[in-house]
Amino acid sequence: MTRLLLAEDHVLVRQSIRAFLEGEALEVVGEAGTGADALEQAVRLQPDVVIMDVHLPEMNGIEATRRIRQQCPNIRVIALTAYNEKAYQRALSEAGAADFVLKTAEFSELLTVIRRVLGEEQTAAAPPQLTRTEAHHTLTAREQEVLTCAARGWTNKQIGSHLGISDRTVQVHLQTIFQKLDVTNRTEMVLRALTLGIIQPLDGAVE
Repeated sequence: MTRLLLAEDHVLVRQSIRAFLEGEALEVVGEAGTGADALEQAVRLQPDVVIMDVHLPEMNGIEATRRIRQQCPNIRVIALTAYNEKAYQRALSEAGAADFVLKTAEFSELLTVIRRVLGEEQTAAAPPQLTRTEAHHTLTAREQEVLTCAARGWTNKQIGSHLGISDRTVQVHLQTIFQKLDVTNRTEMVLRALTLGIIQPLDGAVE
């Protein structure tokens, strides 16, 4: 029987998903309400599939997925997300997610994705355009400082004041970072940086 772990911080949502899956003859071996708990249980329980909410406390779902895939490459991760944006899809793929399901989808769609993932041979996630090491070498020390500040949600003026540079210089650095990470806006930049490990999840950072 297929063994699943549910990582979702809303108890009612988690219980609803569990009831549906168990009604489809799937075994739910664990439930987690935080990203850190999801990682710990995945390593300990070794489920076939983790259903992972992207927005989780303590550690976001993208980072939890990346760590699970690093430590347990045989575990497939299916992400649950409210955002149907390419930036999220790419971030999830680069973190190692096998697939994703929108939270607006029907339960039947989640079941279809689970079966599709289980029916495919295990393949490695597509490599990112930049590896973590390459990205660190590509970004200058100043660009990494600007990136870290931007991840906290600071405005250009706040970043400039903190680093002692002008707003215009901040914008120039941001545009350079966009080009190097192959993104078009701040949200994509932060997601890309998180999945590459250039920055670590911070309170207030985009998840």
